Amino acid sequence: MKKTLLAALVLLNFGWVKAQFSLNYKFDEKFDYSKLTAPYNLKTIDELEVLDEQVVEFAYDKEGNLFEYYYIHQVEYVNSDNAVDRNNKIYINSPRITDLISYDVRVILSNGSMKTIGKDALKEGVTEDKQKISYFAVSGAEKGSYIEYYYLVKRSANISGSIQKFQGDAEKAKVIFKIISPENLVFTSKSLNGFAELKSDSSLSERNMLVGETSNIKKIEGENFANEQANAMKVIYQLYYNTARGKKNPYNYGLVSQNVFQNICNSATKSEIKAINKLLKLSNLKYAPNDEAKIRAIENYVKKSFNFIEEGDERLENIESIVKVGALNETGALKILYHMIDQAGIEQELVITSNRFKNHFDKDFESYVFLTDYLLYFPKINKYMSPFSQAYRLGLIPYGFIENYGLFIKKVSLGDINTGAGKIKFIPAGAAKETQHNMYITAKMDNSGDSLNIDFKLEYTGYYAQNFQPYFDFIATDKIKEFEESIVKSLNENITIKKLKIENKGADNLLINPLIANSTLTSSHFISKAGPKILLKFGDLIGPQSELYQENNRTLPIENDYNREYHREITFIIPDGYIIKNPNDLTMSVYPFKNDGDAASFSSSYKIEGNKLIVKSDEYYNVINLPLKSYENYRAVVNAAANFNKIVLVLEKK
Repeated sequence: MKKTLLAALVLLNFGWVKAQFSLNYKFDEKFDYSKLTAPYNLKTIDELEVLDEQVVEFAYDKEGNLFEYYYIHQVEYVNSDNAVDRNNKIYINSPRITDLISYDVRVILSNGSMKTIGKDALKEGVTEDKQKISYFAVSGAEKGSYIEYYYLVKRSANISGSIQKFQGDAEKAKVIFKIISPENLVFTSKSLNGFAELKSDSSLSERNMLVGETSNIKKIEGENFANEQANAMKVIYQLYYNTARGKKNPYNYGLVSQNVFQNICNSATKSEIKAINKLLKLSNLKYAPNDEAKIRAIENYVKKSFNFIEEGDERLENIESIVKVGALNETGALKILYHMIDQAGIEQELVITSNRFKNHFDKDFESYVFLTDYLLYFPKINKYMSPFSQAYRLGLIPYGFIENYGLFIKKVSLGDINTGAGKIKFIPAGAAKETQHNMYITAKMDNSGDSLNIDFKLEYTGYYAQNFQPYFDFIATDKIKEFEESIVKSLNENITIKKLKIENKGADNLLINPLIANSTLTSSHFISKAGPKILLKFGDLIGPQSELYQENNRTLPIENDYNREYHREITFIIPDGYIIKNPNDLTMSVYPFKNDGDAASFSSSYKIEGNKLIVKSDEYYNVINLPLKSYENYRAVVNAAANFNKIVLVLEKK
């Protein structure tokens, strides 16, 4: 665990109470770390987490209320000025804290001398958003030092599902994780991405303990087209069995489905249904010819008529209150949309999932940690809606939720009683053709021969359109011109816009009509001269491209945001008296997956008709996830587009 500052930190209540923690939490007077550091060349390493020991212990207070102790003990080896700076503040970043029980900080210098900082290390500060925080200020460290600290806190208990991450941006020599609980509370866990499975340990009397240890954990490098956070080593854990009550798996998805359905879908009163029906009349359903059109009409009305507020206020969740104040939160949006669609007679399912860029939804392990975000699913048209995302519309949801599993909750009727039945199902990504980035360009040198005059048509659909279309509904009038020009300047910043027209503005057009930008441009960026030759930066006409040129070995599998495709048609008017010396550079064909699923490709071709050079290129990515072994093939496609982008055509006089 790196010492990152979390926005949720609050000022700790530093009340000193008698500790009941089961393990010792004092520093060992002997500080020999040689066994742990033996696999490493400390002279060449920048930073190493020598030890990362974390313990979560559940216990009862005098009144019989359950709480948690959280203990962390870390030893950090720092061997550069940057590493020393990164570790000069250690934030107490455990959530839900009520008391700080004990702590200590010391620095062991390279010569073996020790500096104990102790209670003087504790400081208080304020974040940029005015939240109070607590941290240890570390002084006296230098290159080759060890920084060692621990703290023990008391916090409110979370038994419905937690996740502990153990891999980040520094190597770790050894990680130890323990879960301790009273005899009547039996916890279950699952380790992910290579961390050791937790095993039962009977060394504590009248306590249950699960222990997992993993050594030599590599740091996660920043890699393009990768999902670092979801692929990090971590452990999920939660209460499985309370022997005192005889209940197993109290947080199973069957109960979740019933409870969520009751709270969201089955709780509307007669007066609330009356308010819903009034909203339905205002949403112009009578003009909608089918279910999909009705859903779109309802969604557009709600997302344009109410203020969306990220607050846990009950007034923003009560249907009548929402209608009165004109504002809602995530739960309120879910209720309003569900009941309006239900009253319209359209079949739907409630979906709860996770953001895959934080945690992939594990279909085989039931846990609340995966139940973080809501969607609506319409089985008859096989499309999804994100209720609280104003910048999305039916058929397009935030891409963190696609290519992921989710809990689908369907209404089931038992006589006059309605309840929810849950099933784990996959949320697929849309096809590449649904997210297109298309360019149509005609370019001609101006009379001076120093600039290009360009007719530029840009078409966006799917996620590319989503970056712009919805925001026309909210952007201030005096910012619209700048916003529109930013769309065209995706080609290149060094252009002068002579004429610009944007078609199909607004979220109503998302997945219905493409965003189209027609423009007339001029730019000297694309032209340079070398004596009598003209050098045309032809590849730059497709705009900046991603590159995958890395020196380090790839460690993570490929994970794309979404499937997508690119089509470019470029016509260049060859100046009179000139020929293109190297047109064959424009011919490219990269199909590394042709016989293995056709996951991605890049191709380009050209022809010359009279004084016109006509070039077409196509690029597509049809698969979200690819294994590490496919990286070189994937890189070949990405770099093909980057290589095209670097093509310079040489024009010579005949």
